[in-house]
Amino acid sequence: MFSYIAAIIAGIATIVLDQISKFYILSNFELNDYRDFLPGLIDLTFIENGGGAWGMLSGYTWVLLLITAIVMVVCVAILIKIGFKNKLMFWSICLVLGGGIGNMIDRIFRDGKVVDFLHFTFWPQFPVFNIADIAIVIGAGLLILYYIKSMINDSKKAKKQTVTTNWKKMKKIDTVFDDGSGRRLDVYTAEIAEVSRSRAASLIEDGHVTVNGAVASKKCKLKVGDAVSITLPDPEEYRAEPENIPLDIIYEDSDLLVVNKPKGMVVHPAAGNYTGTLVNAVMYHCGDSLSGINGVLRPGILHRIDKNTSGLLLVAKNDNAHNCLAEQIKAHTCNRLYEAVVYGNLKGDSGTVDAPIGRHPIKRKQMAVTEHNSKSAVTHYEVIERFGDFTHVALKLETGRTHQIRVHMSYIGHPVAGDEVYGPKKVITKLGGQCLHARRIGFVHPTTGEYMEFTSELPDYFKSFLEECKK
Repeated sequence: MFSYIAAIIAGIATIVLDQISKFYILSNFELNDYRDFLPGLIDLTFIENGGGAWGMLSGYTWVLLLITAIVMVVCVAILIKIGFKNKLMFWSICLVLGGGIGNMIDRIFRDGKVVDFLHFTFWPQFPVFNIADIAIVIGAGLLILYYIKSMINDSKKAKKQTVTTNWKKMKKIDTVFDDGSGRRLDVYTAEIAEVSRSRAASLIEDGHVTVNGAVASKKCKLKVGDAVSITLPDPEEYRAEPENIPLDIIYEDSDLLVVNKPKGMVVHPAAGNYTGTLVNAVMYHCGDSLSGINGVLRPGILHRIDKNTSGLLLVAKNDNAHNCLAEQIKAHTCNRLYEAVVYGNLKGDSGTVDAPIGRHPIKRKQMAVTEHNSKSAVTHYEVIERFGDFTHVALKLETGRTHQIRVHMSYIGHPVAGDEVYGPKKVITKLGGQCLHARRIGFVHPTTGEYMEFTSELPDYFKSFLEECKK
């Protein structure tokens, strides 16, 4: 922080010293009067410059004032944007601002002219300048240095590693550790390969990760310049199989199903959940009558809800229905309404959370409100009933980002009750996960063109918690 304060002081000092020195020159010199200051190096003189550098735009006072004002506004905007994030850029802007203001004061009070008084005796052709000009030149030089440094760093990053998260297309990651933090090998591997810490530890223990060509311990502390090589084994091929699991089907025809998913059921097979999913159950119920657009692991699946979220889901039985319904979901014309119990007492009876969601920068399995690599996300909410410590709300989605409701409600300080990921550390364990239910879904039928809407009853766990809140 000291460096930033020093930069601000330097900018202010530039203005003060520039004006004091000009006042001295005006008080002691006649126009074009040259005197030795540093013999052989610098003369002191008094020159009135009606233009910019080298007298450019001489006589166009208002143009110069306008250009200076625009530069000042841009500098202030950059300072506000970068804040206390980059010392070099901060110093650059502060010095340019100080110099610009110093010369602008001259133009305003001296009929558009700037007082210049420093002259290189060894370079007669070089224009006469002042302290404000020195600050501007130094600031501009720092700005150039900043961009050169940024280009070099970007080039190093590009050479350092190329990482992709598609395991099917990636066999090996080669990277050079250079951030100087001395992180453990398992932490670094998890970040670079975008896997969990336990998966990273398994890769290291199985000899798939080397440091400088040698197998290392997961606790190995990396040093700057260490060459890390991560080899990812081919993923095991898996095909979802039908399972005789009861389904709560709200509606069914030859094109689609509306299914009421219970809390605790995973929608489709994935690592750690290859059986007992909604897909396994739907495959048993529908046989071969499911769209194949999403492949062998997610046949018929149009959208998902989390494992511990209950409620309505659409399933497509053929590709035509899949394409039509997927387009409605993409265009946000599919009407999806959720109900939840959230912590606290919301201030208004309704509101909107409009905040982009992307991968959490540190906890890679979580989502977060972030501007980095994110997508727009909009959630509307309306209070149904208040209980003091909790509020029963209805939520309507405009977009369908991963964990959207849970992330947005946590972001505004009212996480969903029972949420083990985005809620408080002391979670309500008896809920078995977040108190969130996909209550209603509406869409245009892909064949008939008729608008259809379905509602499911609140599940028992949800109603029981509401009764406790009322008491």
